[in-house]
Amino acid sequence: MRARNPFYLMAGLYFVLDVVAVALVALVTAGIISPIAGLSWMQVHLLTIGVVTQAIFGTLPGLISRVTAGSTLGTRTAWVTWLLVNGGFVTLLVAMPSGQRTVAAGGALTIFSAVALLLVGLVWQGSRGRDGARISSPFYLSGPVFFLVGIGMALGMLLGWQVPGGYFGLIEAHVHANVWGFLALVVAGVLLDRIPALLGQPLRFPGTVPATGWLLIVGAIGLVVGPWAAILPLTILGIAVYVVGTALLLANLIGTALPARGWTPNLTHLLVAYVWMVVPAVAAPLIVLATGQLPTSRVETAAVAGLVAGWIFQIVIGAFVPGLVREQPGSLDGSWASVVALNLGVLLFWISPLVGERTTATLTAAGYALIVGGSLPPLASLLRQIVASPVSVGDV
Repeated sequence: MRARNPFYLMAGLYFVLDVVAVALVALVTAGIISPIAGLSWMQVHLLTIGVVTQAIFGTLPGLISRVTAGSTLGTRTAWVTWLLVNGGFVTLLVAMPSGQRTVAAGGALTIFSAVALLLVGLVWQGSRGRDGARISSPFYLSGPVFFLVGIGMALGMLLGWQVPGGYFGLIEAHVHANVWGFLALVVAGVLLDRIPALLGQPLRFPGTVPATGWLLIVGAIGLVVGPWAAILPLTILGIAVYVVGTALLLANLIGTALPARGWTPNLTHLLVAYVWMVVPAVAAPLIVLATGQLPTSRVETAAVAGLVAGWIFQIVIGAFVPGLVREQPGSLDGSWASVVALNLGVLLFWISPLVGERTTATLTAAGYALIVGGSLPPLASLLRQIVASPVSVGDV
């Protein structure tokens, strides 16, 4: 049996903890248990910094090595990076719920160091590889740069830095840099690399990949700088450019997938996730038309829950869980029950702003319950793998 990459091991453990956190959120929302300090923050960040970042840290060196035919990271560098990112995240998990902002800033700075070390290693790998590297490598290299910017925004919030956009501008820039910059760019590269290989089909429109990358990068820059600098037109321009880049990405992926036979639940997770990614841009106008008003706080709650569960969670299940699990090939296809439960749960999140406030809590709690149910099949696969596999950095 192949040894378990230590980043993958931690990603699996954080996934278990995140499912527990989602279950607790459902119980709190339903009024069954009392509110827990920092629970919402932990539920989101166990998924983003915990699962997604660990999976990306464990995957990117190998991806860069394959696309450039360069060297892999050394064992010592891999373990130092692992210690930094996990030590920093554990510090955050302790400090944030208790309100220890200075300690939390130290944890964020430790993660910043891990990302910087990873980025230096990736650039070094690329420089030692062959010329004419595959066009997906810019996605893999630009993503960590946005993560560094996002962590910088988090440090600004924790330490009270003054910026033109104020505190809420920092929050928005932080989310945009981490989600639409770091996560989305790396995921786009992974999908463009892996979906053709998995389906046995060439990429439908390979010539659009460079344009897709630049549109996503430039759009993400606008989405980060606009809120930070309080320049609304720049933010709107960033959204428009980013949507065009996402449309090109989806056209390529769907055009590649449609001729293929053997659609799987995990492939469905990946493509449907992008529907939920763009829903916030159109949901607010539709809610105003349906209700005559915009219940801002409830729309914001639905948007955050829908983005985390509808896009990030499904990206994790569709793109990263199969990489974390090494069982028989058929077990990597995923579960149609997960597809139905997760997307029905997200749909309930978006229906909740349309109903009365009393019903909103019930629908939101039911949505979280469905998310938990949909996470059980991939969770079971991860638990089996965690128990069965030894740990080694040989795969990094």
